[in-house]
Amino acid sequence: MKIFAWITDHLIYLVFGVGIVSSLFPGPGSLFGWIVTPVLALMVLSISMTINIGDLVRVSKYPLVIVWSVILQFVVMALFSILLGRIFFSSMTDLNSGQVLLGALPADISAPLMVSLVGGDTALGIAMLVTAMVLTPFVLPNILTFFGGITMTVPTGYLEAELVGIIIIPLILGMVLNFYSVKVREKRDAWLGFAALCYLLLLFVVVSSNAGSIISLKAFAFVIIVVEVLLNLVGYGLAYLSKRIFKQTRATFLSLLFITSTKEFGIAPAAVSTMELKNTVTIPSVFYAVIQMISAPVVVKIVTFWDSHSHEETI
Repeated sequence: MKIFAWITDHLIYLVFGVGIVSSLFPGPGSLFGWIVTPVLALMVLSISMTINIGDLVRVSKYPLVIVWSVILQFVVMALFSILLGRIFFSSMTDLNSGQVLLGALPADISAPLMVSLVGGDTALGIAMLVTAMVLTPFVLPNILTFFGGITMTVPTGYLEAELVGIIIIPLILGMVLNFYSVKVREKRDAWLGFAALCYLLLLFVVVSSNAGSIISLKAFAFVIIVVEVLLNLVGYGLAYLSKRIFKQTRATFLSLLFITSTKEFGIAPAAVSTMELKNTVTIPSVFYAVIQMISAPVVVKIVTFWDSHSHEETI
């Protein structure tokens, strides 16, 4: 239990450490690509053991907030991503298409973990994520066609397997364990620590698997990094603007902060494979994956520091 607590407390440093090591030794992560699915499921299970059915019932009473999160994910972020693509990749068809695809993706599965780590409304974050994932097969192709002029064949099998196997089943199992076991409820911090460990394993696989491809782009890689960092910052900025404009509670703001700024990058290669497109279309998603996996823990650290500093000033 102490080890898991230590991982949570030092997540930001571990993220940078894993990121550096993975970059210096590109390739090994690709050997462990098979662990991504079970590790994601374990992450969702761990987070789900910190909430109960009552929490989901409670957040269901705020449908407008969930609808707004969907609009931010699928429309506003898509528009900003398209704009960035046209500015930086106008002469590169594949990268431009990849940027459009990236912007129209739903939030990443790791988003509720970050919401939990900053003391946000985990149940609300999960509700936003599940709603977006359920809508993805219907919304994604229409957004790509309407905004990007791209005709997309939806990777239905991948999306259904991800939704049911990685999210729904672990979510239900986690809440059942929370309901029936007092020990599960008492060890909330340990489950978050285990989920953080899963996050580090995923970071290693993502960075190590793609480090070689990123390095091969040489100087142009910096251009793509700038584009994806800008999009990532837009996601955080949209959540902040929502808080200011709609006077949202802290819990709602923190949920939107990570739901809006993250993207489920695993859908991109599945879509490319289904449509038999060039692998270069996935490049924006790959870069964004690395950036969001590093920036999210950084934002968690900033929010935590800000909260503790504000509390000290109040005292």
